[in-house]
Amino acid sequence: MVVKPAAEPDWSVRIYENIRPGGAVEEAAGQPELVFPQGGPRLTVLDNQNGSLRVRGRYRPDGAAVVIEAEASACRTRLVLPAGDVGAVRWGDWLAKVFFASRLLQTGWRMLHASAVAIDGRALLFLAGPRGGKSTLAHRACMELGADFLADDLVVLSPDGTVVGWPARVCLPADLPVRRAVGTLLDGMADGQVRRRLLLTPAEHRTALGVTYSPPVPLGMVVSIEPMADPWAPAVHAVRLAQDDVIAAAAEAQDVPAQRLYTSDLLGLTGGPRTSGLVGAAGEVARLLSRVPGALLRLGDPAALPTAPVWDALSGLGPGVVVGS
Repeated sequence: MVVKPAAEPDWSVRIYENIRPGGAVEEAAGQPELVFPQGGPRLTVLDNQNGSLRVRGRYRPDGAAVVIEAEASACRTRLVLPAGDVGAVRWGDWLAKVFFASRLLQTGWRMLHASAVAIDGRALLFLAGPRGGKSTLAHRACMELGADFLADDLVVLSPDGTVVGWPARVCLPADLPVRRAVGTLLDGMADGQVRRRLLLTPAEHRTALGVTYSPPVPLGMVVSIEPMADPWAPAVHAVRLAQDDVIAAAAEAQDVPAQRLYTSDLLGLTGGPRTSGLVGAAGEVARLLSRVPGALLRLGDPAALPTAPVWDALSGLGPGVVVGS
C-alpha cells in the first residue's frame, strides 16, 4: 500500500511483510519507550542517524513487534509487519491516520468531539459532552431521515467549514434498533448505571445499519445538546443557538487532547510536523459554527432520546438540513 496526499506528493508510506527467517525484531534494552494513551502504540527508537529513523513498535504490550523506518532523503516510510499476523495490519491504519492528521491539523484544520451526518449535501453536526446523545442522534438521522453517515464521535473541520468524518470504529448505544449479528457488545458504568454499547468496525457498521457513508461536505447546521434539570420539562425542546452557547460548545468540542496526541507524528515517522498543534483556536471554530443555523436541543429525559420527537423539535431551525419526521 502507498499513501500519498495531494499536497505532499513526494512522501510515501509503504508496507511490507517480514520475510526474514524467524521474523525476529531486535530488542532495545534500556531504551525509553513512547507509550500512547488508551492502549495505543508503544514505540522505541532503535537507531536515529544520518536522516534515517528506525523504530520498534508494539500495538499492545503483548503484541508482536514491527519495525518502522523513516528515510528523510528518500521521503519514504517503510513499515515491516510480522508474517502471518492479521492484527498487525492495524499499524498501517495508524500510520495512515498519523500521516494525514498531522498535516491537516498543522494547516488549520480542527479536530472536534462531535457526531455528524450529511443531509442534502451538507453536514449536520451534533455537539454534546460524553454520553450526551451525539451518537444516538446521528444514527437516528441515518435511520429516520435517510442521512448519510459522517462520524460517530470525531470530526475534523477545515478553515473554510468543510466537515470530514474521522475514520474510526463506531460505538452505538445498545438501545438503538440495530441487528446484533455483528459487533461486540460492551458493558460499562456511567453515572452509577450500566451502559451498554455495541462496538463495530466501519464494515460491520455498514452491514448492521445499511447506511451509506458521506464524503467531505460543507457544514450546514449545528445542534448542541444539553440536559434540562427540570423533571417536569418536555422530553425535548429546541431553540436557536445563541452566540454564547456557540462559543461554549466550540470550546468543549475541541477538548480532545488524547485524540490529537494519538494522531500526532511525535517522532517524525511520516515526514510531517512533529506535533499537530495541540492548542485549539476556539474562537475560529466558533466563528465557523456561527455561519450556519444552530439549535440548542434541551433534553428533559436523556433516557428517552432514542424515541423522543427530536426532528419535530428541530424543524424550522435549519431549512434544508433537518426535515420533519
